[in-house]
Amino acid sequence: MASVSCAVVFTLWATLAMAQAQPGENLPMYGQPGIVRSDALKKADAAFARQATTKYGSPGAASRVWASRGWASVRGGKLDLAIQQFNQAWLLNSQNYQVFWGFGAVLSEQGRLAEAIEQLEIANRLIDEPAQKAALLSDLGSVYSELAARLPEDKQLDRAQHFVSANRRFAEGLEIDPNYAPSWREWAISLFRQERYSEAWIKAKRAIELKAEPFPANFLNDLRKKVPEAK
Repeated sequence: MASVSCAVVFTLWATLAMAQAQPGENLPMYGQPGIVRSDALKKADAAFARQATTKYGSPGAASRVWASRGWASVRGGKLDLAIQQFNQAWLLNSQNYQVFWGFGAVLSEQGRLAEAIEQLEIANRLIDEPAQKAALLSDLGSVYSELAARLPEDKQLDRAQHFVSANRRFAEGLEIDPNYAPSWREWAISLFRQERYSEAWIKAKRAIELKAEPFPANFLNDLRKKVPEAK
C-alpha cells in the first residue's frame, strides 16, 4: 500500500510539473473544452486516475478525497493549489458536485463572480447529497447578490435579474432547511443591498436567533437606521 501511495504522489507531482507552462492549468477543468490538453498530460492524467482509484477503491471515492483537499486549500487561501486539486478530483469523477462547488468558491474569491455562478449552478444540478443542498443554495444566492451589487448604474435590468435569482436561491434553501442560519444572514445582507430594509430586518433577526456568524461591522446599526421599528 505504501508503494501505491508514493506512486500516486509522484504521478501528481509529475503532472503538475509538466502542466506549469500549459495554458489553462489554473482554470476549472483545465480550461476544457476550449483549451486542448497535450497528449503527454493526458497520459499523466490517466496514470494518476488509475493509481488514485487503486489507492482509494473507486474513482468516486478518490474524487471525494481530492475535492476535500481542494476545500482545505480554499480555507487556507491557497487558491491556485485548490484549483489544481479540484481539477484532479474532476479527472476522477466529472459528475462530483463538490468539484464544481469548489470551482465556484475559488472563482468567487478571485472576484470572477459570473464564472463562479456558472460553476455553482452546475453543482446545483449535480448535487446528490440532500444534507448539503441548503448550503449550496445559500452560496449561490450570495454570489448572485454580490454580482448584482457590483454592477454599474447602467446595468439596472441585469442587477434586478441577479437579485431575483439571489432571492429565489435563498428561498429554495430555506424551504429545505428553515434553520440554516447562514442563509438568513446572507439573505438579510442581500435585501439591504436591494433597499428592502423591513424584509432585511426580519431576516437579520432570524439569523441572530439562530446564532449565525456575526454580521459585518455596522451592518445592524445601518439597518436599524432604515427601519424605525427595529430594536
